[in-house]
Amino acid sequence: MNTTTLQHTHWQIAPNDIDSIQGEDDLHQCIKNILSTRKGSDVLRPEFGSNHFDYIDQPFDVSVPNMVREIFMAIATWETRVVVQQVLITGKAPHFFFNIKWCVAEDIARQIYTTEFSNGN
Repeated sequence: MNTTTLQHTHWQIAPNDIDSIQGEDDLHQCIKNILSTRKGSDVLRPEFGSNHFDYIDQPFDVSVPNMVREIFMAIATWETRVVVQQVLITGKAPHFFFNIKWCVAEDIARQIYTTEFSNGN
């Protein structure tokens, strides 16, 4: 087993052969986990995840604002370490691509990070 020293406040156990995911990589992974989980699919946490999936097959003018709202709400609820600045959605149903711009909530400099996600990931 590899042993690494944790150098960041934000970290989690990695799913592969490295010991941990730290810093911004941890936050990126948490956002992707939230957005790849349909609300109600986690038996132990039925409210975990996002309802943006419910709008994937709707007309573009209906789906995009609703998906943006659901993504904002899901991340605000389940990842309080970040503040979402903007959600951009491109593509066509059912293949949407999401570009989430966020900053670390406790960061004074408010550096903007981007997590890219598609409903196929």
